[in-house]
Amino acid sequence: MKSFVERYEGKVFRVIEKFKLLREGDKVFIALSGGKDSGAAGYVLVKYVREKGIDCELTAFHMNLGLPSSKEVEEVVKEQAKKLNIPLVTCNVADYGVDMAKIAQLPRPICSSCGVIKRYLMNKIPREMGATKVATGHHADDFIVFFFKDILGGNFSWIAKFTPLLPGKGKSIARIRPLFWVGGRENKEFCDSIGLPYLEDACPYAHLERGKWYEIVEYMASKQPDFRRRMMIGIAKLAELLPEETQTLRECEKCGEPTSTKVCAFCRLVQAQKEVKS
Repeated sequence: MKSFVERYEGKVFRVIEKFKLLREGDKVFIALSGGKDSGAAGYVLVKYVREKGIDCELTAFHMNLGLPSSKEVEEVVKEQAKKLNIPLVTCNVADYGVDMAKIAQLPRPICSSCGVIKRYLMNKIPREMGATKVATGHHADDFIVFFFKDILGGNFSWIAKFTPLLPGKGKSIARIRPLFWVGGRENKEFCDSIGLPYLEDACPYAHLERGKWYEIVEYMASKQPDFRRRMMIGIAKLAELLPEETQTLRECEKCGEPTSTKVCAFCRLVQAQKEVKS
């Protein structure tokens, strides 16, 4: 019988192969947050490339959010990159005009604002450094939570993006999610099994409302053992059936990055933060 580590790696390897996440000549930036999910994604991607002899370049990428815990997080990320034996590129969001202390005071949910910042910089910086793809640690639990929230909010267009591979277009580079078939608990057990360091709470806002959704997923999984697998099969099929997004992207009038509006969400967020009193 195969060990847990072998079964886990087999699941992720199958996602990489089935959805053709990696190709010869790729330059992939692996977004590391210091947590278990991105760490696991990075580890298995590196192992896959080396075992299969794929000619592609892997680089760890980390964004320092300027939070009280960010120094500790960055140290863990350095340890992860060292264990993966790949170079590490770091950036400070403050260098791009972001003040997370002020962002947290805005009426917009902090998780939503943080997502805008990360998506923007995870596209801009790797692309400017020649990357062809960005890999993230999004896993099955994430997609199930996103699915429920989008259904309840009537935001059906985003469901088409719930796939392991989002192709690049123009200034938007491709994104890959190798952990599509595994859940958060599996990621934790995997990191513990291979001795990969990580922080339990890399995000200081993890206890907010967003965490309640994951408790619901855990509850459902406890009542229905194959809940995650069946949900992900359904989500993947639905994503295939939905029409591809035809929205035309333009360049932001302020920064030149791709957006569907005159001014991108990132620039609007930075402007809103400037109006917050210190």
